[in-house]
Amino acid sequence: MEVIVKERRENPALSRTELACEVSFEKSVPSRKQLREAICAATGFPPEAFVIISVKGEFGTHSAFVRAHAYKNKEAMKIERKYLLVRDGLIEKQAKAKEAKAAKK
Repeated sequence: MEVIVKERRENPALSRTELACEVSFEKSVPSRKQLREAICAATGFPPEAFVIISVKGEFGTHSAFVRAHAYKNKEAMKIERKYLLVRDGLIEKQAKAKEAKAAKK
């Protein structure tokens, strides 16, 4: 897997670096975990403070465009949308109140 950083923008107000990368691969689009590990290895950011925002691949090509945020620490990640953190496996999904009540009965 080859990673090319197309854009790298510092956002000091939110304590993060915003990345736009192009990732080349051989077969199908890699999983979010594999993408996160490859981009972190190429850029030097820690994987536990790295969130993938979107992955867009085009039909017939072996590359994908990835947007991601790299935070300075885990505390700064509190501003990120919860569903993205759950998707990347950084936090656990919380059960809804209705589901919790149904499970108790």
